[in-house]
Amino acid sequence: QLLDRNNMLPSALNALYIYPEFLSTEDQKDKHDAIINILNLIDNLYHIVGINRCIVVAPLLNDENSCKNYKKQQITNSCVKILKYLSSSMPYIKWIFEPVGLARSLVRDADYAYEIISAVSHENVGLVLDSYNLYLKERNDNYSFIKIPKDKIFAIHLTNGKKVAASEKITDQRYRTFCADGDAIDLFKFLNALKTINYKGMLSTEVFNSEYAKFLSHEEIIEKSFKDLSKILNSFNETNNYAFY
Repeated sequence: QLLDRNNMLPSALNALYIYPEFLSTEDQKDKHDAIINILNLIDNLYHIVGINRCIVVAPLLNDENSCKNYKKQQITNSCVKILKYLSSSMPYIKWIFEPVGLARSLVRDADYAYEIISAVSHENVGLVLDSYNLYLKERNDNYSFIKIPKDKIFAIHLTNGKKVAASEKITDQRYRTFCADGDAIDLFKFLNALKTINYKGMLSTEVFNSEYAKFLSHEEIIEKSFKDLSKILNSFNETNNYAFY
């Protein structure tokens, strides 16, 4: 009803959160069953609403100290196995793998995420590049995507964040902001990195900051998100003579 009322088409579901033991001999029944239930929901939404994309977030652990228990090859093998399973189980869905730069994430940058989906080598498996999540690894906004073919980028999340002291650990998305509100990222740098590889396609914004919901309704958040996103894309187009869609 929300889609119909606002004359909107559905885009990617956001998101399926995977864990490294899924489908392994160390899998836990309750966590496994929870994933299967979500996959059943995804399947239903495809057939009822027509949503044919789903973001798959790289494994996030409870704390960064736990990450040292996983070697890179183990992480790669786990993610490849899971993505192949998703791709084969529902080939009519585009599965969009998302690296997250948080220290408790097992896949923190775009190049490693591309390495993983290359090993999967399925047409319906690609990447989403999120300006804030990629910023988080080194806390800088110097982006480069030259190693990633543009046709393997299925989605873009353009968003900003609040700059915090280097001594403060960032463990979640609380500093994430609307495009126009943050001071952590020069979003033109991110867009220029996409322009360099001639990316054209889906762009969206993503708002996780729960503080906004304290003074804005869901509809107001959607409206501001859209206005901020449109403003920066139009400004970039005017400055660089480059449109992404």
